[in-house]
Amino acid sequence: MEEKRAFMRIPTRLSGHLRLMPGPDDMQVFREVPFYGSQSLNPYDAREAGMSEGLYSLLCSIDTKLDMLLSLQRRDELAAEFPVTISIIEISGAGIRFITQTELALEQYVEAIIVLARFPLRMAGAVGRIIRMDPLQDGATEYALDFTRIRERDLESIVQFVFQSQRDDLRGKKWD
Repeated sequence: MEEKRAFMRIPTRLSGHLRLMPGPDDMQVFREVPFYGSQSLNPYDAREAGMSEGLYSLLCSIDTKLDMLLSLQRRDELAAEFPVTISIIEISGAGIRFITQTELALEQYVEAIIVLARFPLRMAGAVGRIIRMDPLQDGATEYALDFTRIRERDLESIVQFVFQSQRDDLRGKKWD
């Protein structure tokens, strides 16, 4: 049987969190804001208002530090809302493969949060369905999650992560 993929998948080592959902139409809880530098978050450049370059740099530095502190606080809230911790071993725009100690059922719908970068904190969220499970020797289980609902911004973040990882791998092989 010929396999056709719409997205490239890559091996990775990312962390993430899950919450079980009663069904596929349950409301998604996680909502990531656009990352800093995005035009939709900060459409105005304060330097155009006559602010000095030094003051602008200082305020940007303070803003970055506040974002870091808020993301640390938010991580504790996420752990409460998304109690299942996962270790992602493969990622694509269509889904993930992950390992967890928590037992999940086939065809179970879950909402997943994928931590793409720790600083600055970048996450993506999606709703998906468990389509495969393989027990491992250490008591953990490897699962395959197929995304059934994902916001365009989250999909774009995952695709950018995969693309950047592939580019980094190719550059690394150039020197081998």
